[in-house]
Amino acid sequence: MDAQFANAAASASAAAAIRWQRLGNVPLSTVTLNEAVEWIARWAGQAPFRLVVTPNVDHLVTLQRDAAFGAAYARADLSLADGQPVVWAARYLGLRGVEKVSGSDLLPALCARGAREGWRAYFVGGRDDEELGLCLRRIGERYPGLRVGGTSPPFGFEADARQTDALLGRILEFGPDLLLLGVGSPKSEIWLARHAERLGQGVGLSIGAGMRFVAGLEPRAPRWMQRAGLEWSFRLMREPGRLWRRYLVEDVRFLPLVLRWKREARRRKLN
Repeated sequence: MDAQFANAAASASAAAAIRWQRLGNVPLSTVTLNEAVEWIARWAGQAPFRLVVTPNVDHLVTLQRDAAFGAAYARADLSLADGQPVVWAARYLGLRGVEKVSGSDLLPALCARGAREGWRAYFVGGRDDEELGLCLRRIGERYPGLRVGGTSPPFGFEADARQTDALLGRILEFGPDLLLLGVGSPKSEIWLARHAERLGQGVGLSIGAGMRFVAGLEPRAPRWMQRAGLEWSFRLMREPGRLWRRYLVEDVRFLPLVLRWKREARRRKLN
């Protein structure tokens, strides 16, 4: 996986001045929110297809054991630190200039930019067609000028060739500048990476619950909780049945992982 990430960093930065660093074995782009928006604006609607990933604590843990997720990350053109704990870990490991660029902040910024420039944004997600329709209507009202479309795919679509072909057909017919998947992670990133060549152009991004946030169907944590790195606890309180295992079982592996990376970095310095 390390070799894959090294190749990804080299290819993604070959034609531009995106600065890459490594958080353990995970690449990070050293950009601000505004810079990320500018890069995505440059790529929107253009070939080749570009993938943006937003590593958070859950991603960093999952990447250690999921090869397909690692392969998706390996072809990313931007990798943005999604969450204050990721920024703290980067600083602890001696990385400089890493700033929090969460997907939940990036999505509304992109919608606003797209509204000004007339982008086409295609959303894949929603709990059902009714929720998707409501989200698209509200997003369109909030960002007039942004041309929105979308679909709510059936469960397991990613493993069904016919469902995948049908979804790709709808996406290509719409011709999005931005392709925004809210079907869970790592499913979203893996699907986008696997079908990058068929998608051909534009920018793909996994948005998690971002569509619900932007549409006003779900609140975000207060700013003080975001700054304190406690946004996860706010979400856990709202959806304990769905999220308890992620936050209280899986993600507790993050601290030992960061400590291991610190030990490895010290050993490299000594050698």
